Amino acid sequence: MGSFAGIPVRIHFTFFIYACYRLMEAGDYLFGLTFIIGLYLSILLHEFGHALAARWCDGDAREIILWPLGGLAVCRPVFNPTAHLITSAAGPFVSLMLFAGFFLVNWADLRFLEHVPYLRELMEDMMVINGVLLLFNLIPAFPMDGGRILRDILWRWLGVERATKIAVGLSKVISICGIAYGLYLHWYLQHPNGIWLAVVSVFIFLQSSAELMALEWEGAVQPFSIRDRLKRGERRERFNESLARMEQEILSEPFHRCVVCGKSERDSETLVFRVASDGHEYCAEHLPSRPK
Repeated sequence: MGSFAGIPVRIHFTFFIYACYRLMEAGDYLFGLTFIIGLYLSILLHEFGHALAARWCDGDAREIILWPLGGLAVCRPVFNPTAHLITSAAGPFVSLMLFAGFFLVNWADLRFLEHVPYLRELMEDMMVINGVLLLFNLIPAFPMDGGRILRDILWRWLGVERATKIAVGLSKVISICGIAYGLYLHWYLQHPNGIWLAVVSVFIFLQSSAELMALEWEGAVQPFSIRDRLKRGERRERFNESLARMEQEILSEPFHRCVVCGKSERDSETLVFRVASDGHEYCAEHLPSRPK
């Protein structure tokens, strides 16, 4: 899609298959298209919350990938429980703010919403989508944000390895329950979303197993302090202000000036300046003659 805030955003090819499916399911292609755009814009903002928080926590954000199951921010904060907790919680916080914004729009009952086709329905759907996105990501299971938040909270008291094992164990229990419930919905109640719940639960089970393997790539826990990070931002702001003042002072001074008459390039654009053999700069009128 391009790069925003220096972070590349990519779309997985399976996204277009899912988009076509949702368009056919919606029946009304225009409303289906606006729904898909609103859905993935909400997901994109959610993932940017993770990515920008990781950068703020002295980490990096390589890219964001959009695919049928949502989005994936490939980011890595500094290896510290506080930094990881801030990064994990940033996405749900963005979804909470979006949900609150759409809720206020719908609660205010703005009249202009009735005059634009699909706008009222879209605002209601966006409120529901961001609410579901918030609740879904707060499930305490990997790879959702809730599993990472749980691990990051336990990390401070139990250590990263033990905290990850507890979170992974809980993730597997939740995924197994999800698989069983999804199959029950599909086979016994003939619910159309039962098979999707089972598929997502299998994905959760497989991804949670990879969390322990990811620890092998990490080194020692690095120091990180919110107070120091805020002070660093204040110091950087003061430095940028002083740099801007210095640049302004430099630009306010003329580049050329005649040592005799004091004229500079600001007095006239036609003035020509030369540096004589004595090392001083003169305008053409006061340039000393070359010694014979």
